[in-house]
Amino acid sequence: MKKFVLINSPLFWERTNEEEEYLSPLGLGYIATYLKKVGLEVLLLDSVKERLGVEDILKQVSEIKPEFVGINVFTQNYELVQYIIEKMSIQCECFVGGQVVKSIYETILDWKTSNKVNIIIGEGELIIPAIVLENCKEKPIEHLDNKFVYKVDRNSQYFPEDISKIYLDRSFLKNEIINNHYGEKEAAIITSRGCAYDCAFCGGARGLNKDISIRMKDVESVKHEIAEICDLYPDLKSIRILDDLFLRNETSISQAADIFQEFSQLHWRGMVHVLSLIKCLDKIQLLKNCNCKELFIGIESGSNTIRKRINKLGDISSVISVIRELLIHGIDVKGYFMYGFPDETQEDMEETYKLACELRNISEKCEGTFRPSVFQFRPYHGTRLYNEILEKGIDIPNCHYNSSYTLKGRSQFNFCSGNYSRVPDEILEEYIVKTQKIMEA
Repeated sequence: MKKFVLINSPLFWERTNEEEEYLSPLGLGYIATYLKKVGLEVLLLDSVKERLGVEDILKQVSEIKPEFVGINVFTQNYELVQYIIEKMSIQCECFVGGQVVKSIYETILDWKTSNKVNIIIGEGELIIPAIVLENCKEKPIEHLDNKFVYKVDRNSQYFPEDISKIYLDRSFLKNEIINNHYGEKEAAIITSRGCAYDCAFCGGARGLNKDISIRMKDVESVKHEIAEICDLYPDLKSIRILDDLFLRNETSISQAADIFQEFSQLHWRGMVHVLSLIKCLDKIQLLKNCNCKELFIGIESGSNTIRKRINKLGDISSVISVIRELLIHGIDVKGYFMYGFPDETQEDMEETYKLACELRNISEKCEGTFRPSVFQFRPYHGTRLYNEILEKGIDIPNCHYNSSYTLKGRSQFNFCSGNYSRVPDEILEEYIVKTQKIMEA
């Protein structure tokens, strides 16, 4: 039986022992599931979970000697993935995928390796098995020597149109259960693909992905998946929903209640956009009734000037109104903030900090708790902001770890690739650290 090793790519060159926030690589799990269906022996090597460095991965692949190797790549770890592919000591067929591939595939064509490399733009669980079996019915959109680029969009026969029928064999996600922020055992799921929003800093923005459609899992398939997870892990206490569209409108809130009222033993956490709740604040009690414990909201900036520049829909008053109502009803909120956007001033940063402080103060008077998660803006390949920076003639350096941040448990987020704001590095870093620590004040 031929072997296929799927690698959840590392974020660091060296092995690390630091405890990090972790999310299961569900995308690779789907690919593993469909490779197994066509008769391959599949191993998912999770560099993040196992805290492996680059040389650890190369050593394990060399020992396993698979016929096929697949790996995901991000803006943050592009150099590491290139090194792994180029330094692989065995002869095998390689696959490279991930959201960023659409924007960087031309540079991947220049990687130096004697191995065949298949570069996959889009979702890979249906097309990769076809390529492995040498019966792919679609030609590559481009190739150079031993490298071939395949594109899976809504015009492709390998596009997963009905994701309710896409199955995940969770046995590939070894040790997937984490202890969440509350100390509860938690598993993660995805209920949609694609995004309805067009944020200028995001590679998943609608404007960059017009060639794919937004797809939702139906209610019954979500219920079935959660029931299966509960059977696998009887001591499970929480479900985390990783996609942005589970709570997208008033109807979806009712659907969420329908789903989780069948699992009264579970809490659940998920993403939500401010605009999804601002017109149906009266539905928040329904979320509380079905055990919604925490919602994650991308606030990004407290400056309306910056929010407009990054195309972040919803004004500050809406942000405050939605989060206040959630906290009043006893639903905790994790708010994501970013500093360092192009041309951001210290006055803009101060508005963001004041907003975070205001939300903390609201939280202190409510049943629910607010906590911040803060990042330095990084320009991701292909995004609107990335292209605007290049158009100004500014070089974008490769991502590197910023040791100035001493916040524990979040090393994977402490990367930077340039400061594009109008403030010096030390001021930028000061705002990031003090906002992250706001609940300690």
